[in-house]
This record gives sequence, C-alpha cells and structure tokens, in this order.
Amino acid sequence: MLHLILPLEPVPKLPLYPLLSRLLRPFSLRTVLVAVFVLQITSVVGLLGFLTFYLGSWPVALLSLGAIGSSAVVGLAVVNRILQPIAQLRRAIQATARGNWQTPLPVDSLDELGQLARAFNGMAAELRASFSELEHLNHELTHLNSELRRSERRWRQFLDGIPLGIAVYDRDGQMVFASQQARILLCLEDMPSVPSLSLEDTCIAYQASSGDRYPTEALPIAQALRGQPGWADDIELRPGNQPIPIEMATTPIFDPTGQVEYAIAAFQDITTRQQAQTLLANYNQILERQVADRTAALRQAEATQRIILEAIPDLLMRLSGDGVCLDVMNAGSVDLIAEPSAQIGRPMHEVLPADMAAERMHYIRLALQTGQPQVYEYRFQGAKGWHYEESRIVTSGPNEVLAIVRDITERKRAEAEVARQRQFLQNVIDSIPSIIVVKDHQNRVQMANRASAALHGITPADMVGKLETDFNPNISDLETSRQRRITQQVIDTHMPYQGEQAIVDRAGIRRWYQVVTSPFQDASGTVNGVITNCIDITDRKGMETALTEANTTLERLATLDGLTHIPNRRRFDQYLDQEWQRLVREQQPLSLIMFDVDFFKPYNDCLGHQQGDEALIAIAAAATRSVKRAADLLARYGGEEFAVILPNTRRTGAEIVAKTLQQEIAALHIAHPQSPVSDYLTVSIGIASVVPTADQAPEDLIAAADAALYQAKRRGRDRYWIRLI
Repeated sequence: MLHLILPLEPVPKLPLYPLLSRLLRPFSLRTVLVAVFVLQITSVVGLLGFLTFYLGSWPVALLSLGAIGSSAVVGLAVVNRILQPIAQLRRAIQATARGNWQTPLPVDSLDELGQLARAFNGMAAELRASFSELEHLNHELTHLNSELRRSERRWRQFLDGIPLGIAVYDRDGQMVFASQQARILLCLEDMPSVPSLSLEDTCIAYQASSGDRYPTEALPIAQALRGQPGWADDIELRPGNQPIPIEMATTPIFDPTGQVEYAIAAFQDITTRQQAQTLLANYNQILERQVADRTAALRQAEATQRIILEAIPDLLMRLSGDGVCLDVMNAGSVDLIAEPSAQIGRPMHEVLPADMAAERMHYIRLALQTGQPQVYEYRFQGAKGWHYEESRIVTSGPNEVLAIVRDITERKRAEAEVARQRQFLQNVIDSIPSIIVVKDHQNRVQMANRASAALHGITPADMVGKLETDFNPNISDLETSRQRRITQQVIDTHMPYQGEQAIVDRAGIRRWYQVVTSPFQDASGTVNGVITNCIDITDRKGMETALTEANTTLERLATLDGLTHIPNRRRFDQYLDQEWQRLVREQQPLSLIMFDVDFFKPYNDCLGHQQGDEALIAIAAAATRSVKRAADLLARYGGEEFAVILPNTRRTGAEIVAKTLQQEIAALHIAHPQSPVSDYLTVSIGIASVVPTADQAPEDLIAAADAALYQAKRRGRDRYWIRLI
C-alpha cells in the first residue's frame, strides 16, 4: 500500500530475509521495532560490560551508559515518530473503507512521512470525488429505471385496456408480450404477459370455413416474421371450446440492419360484426321481399278500394272550403236530395235545405280550422218520412274536405227501442223492494233500482257509471277490496255468491242484508258483470243476536253457583273431565284440592242460615283470591264443600295453593262461637295429585282428594292432608 502512495527505495534482501519475514509476520510493526531496539541496546550494554571488565575503566563505562540511555530515549522517540503516522494512516484507511471521507492525515512535516500523508489525502480526495460521481450516476440510473418501469406499466395498462388482442413475437418466433385480451382469446389467462412461448404453442388457430387447423406458416404473424405485413379474417380461435371468429393484422419491426426484430399482431373478436353482416344480408332479402309483397298488395289494395267504394253504403263527396261540391265519389245507399250530377260544381245552399246547408258549412270551417274530423247527426223529412243521417267531415287537402254521409235511420230506431226496453226494465226493478244493482267487471254501476238509490239518498241515474265509493264515502278500503274479489270470483267461475253483509249507507246507518251476487250475461252469453240482490235482514239479525246473548246467559247461569257466583258442580265435572283427557295425552300432572268449612252445621244452627250464606260467599271470595292462574278452576262442590282443579300442577304447587287458601280464610276473622278448634271459621283441606293415565278415571282423583279431606278432619281439622295416587 505504501508503494502505491509514495515510491520508496527497495531494501536489499539478506539471505535469511525470507525466514525472518515468516517468523516476524505474526507481530506488529511496533513490536518488531521495539524488539530490534532492545536487542541493539542489549548488545551495546554487553559490549561495554565486556570492555569495562577487561580494561577496568569505570568512568568510560559510566559515560557509555549515559550515552546508551540518551540513545534509548532518542530511539524510542524515533520509533514513535515512525509508528504514529503509520497508525494515523491505518485509521484513515479504515475510516475511508467505512465511507468516511472526512479523515485527512496531518501534513505538518516535509519528510517522507509528510509526503506519504499528502499523497494519501490526495488519493482520498480523488476517491471521494469518484464515489460521489458514482452515487450521482447510480441515482440517475435508479430514476431512469423507475421511469422506465412506470412507462412500461402505463403502456401495458393501455394495451390491456383496449378491446384488441395485442401480441409481440421476436425474430425467433417467441412471444415476448401478450395483452390481457390476447391472453383470453389465446387461452393464456393463467400465464404472465410475457409467456416466452413459441408461435405454434401460443397461436392455435383454425380455418373458419372448414374448421381445420390453420397452418402456422400461413398465419399473418408468420408473414410478419418473414418481413411482410399480414391480414386475415378467416381465422377462428376456440377459448373454452367456443369458436370465435378473429380478424388479425400484423406488422414487422426491423432493426437498423434491416432484419426483422419483432412482429406485432393485433386481432379482435368479429362475432358481432359477422352477425351484423348476416343480419344486414337477411334484412336486405326480407326488404326486397317486402317491397315486392307491398307492391303486389298496393295493386290489390287499389282494386279492393275500387270494389269497397262501390260496395259501401255511405255517400262520399269532395267539397271546397266555401261549400262547392267538387266530386261525388260514391252515392251509396243514402236517400239523395239531388242527383250527383246536379250537385257537382254547385254550392250547397243551392242543393240542400238552408238549415242543413248552414250546419254542414259550420262543420266544414271547423274541420279546416282544427284539422280534426267533425262528426254530427241530423234529421230531415223525406218522401218516406223522417230520415236520420250521420255526417263526418275530414280534411283531405288545402281548403278541401271529404264529406262521408251515412244513413242511420235504422240505428236510431233500434236505439229508441233499446231505450224503451231499458225504461221498461227500470220500471220493473224499481217495483222490487229489495236492492238491485248491476255492475261491470270494474265494479262500476250500470243499472240500479230506486231501493238501491234510496239507501244513499240519491236517484238511480246518479249511481250509473260510478263506483260505490264515489257516492258513499262510508265504505272502507277493506270492504271495497272484498267486493272486488267477490265480483271477480263470480265473473271467473260463473257461479253465484251468497252471504250476509253489513252495509253502512251514506248517512252512516249500518244495516244487515242477505246478498246474492250472480253473473250478468249479455245477449251473446258473455259474462261481463254481476247483478247483486240485497234483502234487508236487519230485524232478523237483531233477533238472532238477542237469541245468542240469551243462550250465552243461560249457559253461564247453568254453570255458575247461584249463591257464590263461582262455577258449580256441573262446571266442575265438565272441566275436570276436559283437563283429565288433555293431560292423559300430554302426560302432565293434575292436582285437586277439596275443602269444606269445619263445624258449619253448628254455625248455621247458632247464627241462622242467612249468616251461613254470607259466610259461604266470603269464603268463596277468599278462595278466588287464592287461585290466581287462569287455567285453575274454583267450584262449589256442594253445601259447604268446595274444590279447586289445578292442571299442570304437582303436589308441591298444590300444597302452596292450600296454604294460601288457609291464610286468606283465616284473614276473614269470621267468628264461630260453636267451633271446638278455633274462635273463627276454619277449613279442612284434602289434596290429591296424579299424572293421569288411560287406565285411570277422574273419579279416582276425586276419591283420593276426598279421602285426604277425611284424614284432615280425622286428625283435628283446620289443616290439610295430601294423598298421592
């Protein structure tokens, strides 16, 4: 390294130099110099000792020792002077290796070490400049690589975004790029955008006409690789086994020497275009046929028009805007006031009666002003009596109209007859006291009698053409929807509907009706509406309601005890049997409590039956407060004995009810002077519980509860006893 920094004179090599170099190589330069210096001092001291011993001159020896000491100090300083710059050079080199260029060596001496420091500083400056330039170049290269990648991503995104397949092949036929659409069409979706596959592996194409494999050398891309642009639209690709017709155009890219470097292929799905071409060709054929058909039809229409004009019964005539007859195209079957030849070229007021001419002239002006057809009817006295005609004025050109006149005498007679029959029918249905309404399929009233109109305080004419909600606001949306369903059901099934319905009239009065809705047929037998007949049954419904309430009252009285107003023995038997059957099916527990008043006969004998009845009423009320569930039933079993049915209740639950019953009755504090067990009225209670089975009967539960009641009395009264079945 020192030879690179500062040229030094080579040291002559002794014969033992290689051996000494190998021995001293493990030691540092400082150690070697100090060792050499120590050896030299030792040799000199040994020599002086030898001379002093043989010569016997101690002053000379002392002076020599002083000189040796001075030489040692100077030698050590020289060693340090040599080694210090070398250490600084080593540290500077290490700092430079770590990238720290700010560690220059001191150059305060002009000797070889100073030259060595200046040379190293110069070399470090050159290296720093070189590395700075390299860092700048590296930064520029990184920036260019980033821009290149960004540009590559942009044009790849652009190529992937266009609806064309773009593929690039190198001169060896290897694919170097394929856009997303290209990978889809070539079945390369699972490969990267640079598949690096050959032309034969990537472009598997078929001939659209025959379905055979397309020769690779005939593909447009192969032509481009040979240096010629290519194009073809008879190529078929089959991604997912679905044939897709393809149009492909290719272009060769040449290098500076004129050799093909790349070939670019652009191809697209032309299914839609081919379908459009096929559709256009078919449309042209259809259009040609339609033109031919319409030409023939036009000729036929002209012939038919001539026949129709000769066959229609209407009078057809052209009139000018001022009422002059221009042409009589067809006389028809109209009873003419004047012959056609006498009308052409003459004003209407010279041919027609004055009032008829004035009316027609009025509608001619209206037709010309508005551009809309004008239709009106009129009548006139002819040789055979009154005639009715309908005239239709239609604009046919500038200041010109076509008048179409039709004889409607027979129609007017028929309408008059229909009106007469309708009035007769109206008179008939008006005489019927029940409500009659005829509705169409949209629930609009077509006919109604007086009884129907009287319900709403209007006339039958006020109802025609309207919905019921139009003249009766008290009809709810729910009722309207129900009526529509009934009407549609009758029309669809052709079967009548019968039922009872409450109707609220216009005044808000609610009445009941027996409703019969039947299908209404026209003369051809088509059902196009319904006819509804409503008979007032309000009085009957009132009697039925009163009868139902009376039966309910009787039923309630038949199952209630007249004194305590709690269920009686009859209701007890019914409910016990009902719950027994249910719990047999469900296999759930059933408990029964039976209790009676202790020493009640002495109570009656002492205080009287009136006081006894009041005591029973109070006990029934207290027991009612004890039985809180709706499914539980308290009943008077007979005399002073009561019973409580507890469905879905086990023994423990029944025991709780019995304790509550005892507490409620004790809280009454009804004095009983004749009772040997208490100063107040008390009860004895028997409890029985069972899970009913089909082999048992409700009487078994009653017997068990009665036996438990007997045990409670036998054991001192004013207590309860439990018995399980």
